[in-house]
Amino acid sequence: MTTNRTMGHLELPTIATWLARTGLLPFITLPFLIAFDLTRATLWLELLRSYSLGILCFLLGAWWGLALIRRHTSALWLSNALFLVNFFGYLILPASGYLVLAAMLFIALVIIEKRHPLFHLQPPYYAHLRLMLSATASLALLAGAVLTGAAID
Repeated sequence: MTTNRTMGHLELPTIATWLARTGLLPFITLPFLIAFDLTRATLWLELLRSYSLGILCFLLGAWWGLALIRRHTSALWLSNALFLVNFFGYLILPASGYLVLAAMLFIALVIIEKRHPLFHLQPPYYAHLRLMLSATASLALLAGAVLTGAAID
């Protein structure tokens, strides 16, 4: 029987960890493609930018649901402000500039989640997972920003 903590025989932390780590693959793969597949470097760069935008929007959207359930208006305001920074950064900044911004936003989200009371009920495994994922994604984005200059210039 499936419960709210399990899906078949797998525990929720196992599934969440597997999905989250799989989600790192584009962050890790695309900077290498930018550097080594110069004929399509612009395509790989746009995919990295778009994937970063999508993942950041996904994380900030999750804040909305939590904030509404737990009645934290400050998290609603903060998620909207960070969404706007992310969205307009994507539209306005040059590609390498947006990758740097996205890297900073991933780190900022982890710091906020560590300090804001909305996230104090976060399971310890998830808080640790988010830190590792965000650090890896941020380093990959910074590498992508550096490689973008070398590949596209």
